[in-house]
Amino acid sequence: MILDVCAEPNVLKTLRIIKIIINFIKIVVPIILIISASITFTKAVSSGENNKALQSFIRKLIAAFAVFLVPTIVGLLIRLTNPQNGYLSCLQKATTENIQAAYKEQAEYALINAKTTLVESTYYTAKSIVDNMDDGPDKTALQQELAVVKNDVIKANKERKEALEKQSASGGGTGISKTGKYSKVEIIDMSEETVKAMSKQEFIEFIGSAAQIVYSEVGGVLPSITIAQAILESGYGKSFIPSTHNVYGLRGYPGNKPKVYNSKGQYLRGFENFYEATYYHATYFPSFPKSYTNFLQDCANRNPMHAATYLGAYAGGSSTYGSKIQQLISQYNLTQYD
Repeated sequence: MILDVCAEPNVLKTLRIIKIIINFIKIVVPIILIISASITFTKAVSSGENNKALQSFIRKLIAAFAVFLVPTIVGLLIRLTNPQNGYLSCLQKATTENIQAAYKEQAEYALINAKTTLVESTYYTAKSIVDNMDDGPDKTALQQELAVVKNDVIKANKERKEALEKQSASGGGTGISKTGKYSKVEIIDMSEETVKAMSKQEFIEFIGSAAQIVYSEVGGVLPSITIAQAILESGYGKSFIPSTHNVYGLRGYPGNKPKVYNSKGQYLRGFENFYEATYYHATYFPSFPKSYTNFLQDCANRNPMHAATYLGAYAGGSSTYGSKIQQLISQYNLTQYD
């Protein structure tokens, strides 16, 4: 779990800052102590207090060496007692080169997802990752691919719109899932107050409709898992952060757009409506292939109960999260929405 997290460029960037601070302390503080000791020693000698000056000089010199050596010694002891320590491995990986390599890997996978789905959300996910890369040949090449994908997305959007208009004109309806109770428009327009007032079954039907519509558009996460996660993360729609529409507990970073909201020291993403939140939830997992490859494969094989066993990373490495999802799927027969 630790190593998976440390493959994320944003985590590596934070660790790189920590490394810089540690190195700054190791170098600057000893220098200050040595200069201070030298000044004190010189003043004491000039006033005839040689013994006192020498003792003070030695104490500060020892302190300087301690500040310089303690982080190194602690790191060495950890390596000797636990050679596979994930935190030290993360810290070692926190270099400019590895950060850019992590961005590139994420961007390449996000581009594949954008090319496959041809929807705006996956395009902008890929674009945001590429934008974070340093200028260079890799970024330029990816930007050129993004330009092609953008044109493809615009074309695909136009084709989808025309298809919906034809469907509507022929009396086929617009955006209603095969068994869903709510249309796409109704999901987008649904207020948070109405959702919070829903009964458990009403909430399941509402999220089930959103999950089915999104699944028909981009595939990925099975509706049964989407519903179960919404139940677990929001307490049947009763306990999500106001104005976020985030019933999935989707995390974010301070720089994310749309706005993120701080809850108990954690940043959570904010969305304009429940459809947007559900759409992002579906495209979230492909953005982290190292953590969710097996999960997505089980979804593709329409095996939600086994897919749930790979969801521990979603809850920070929880060993019980997957079993809770399985229990909810079974309790409410959520596979009927798949």
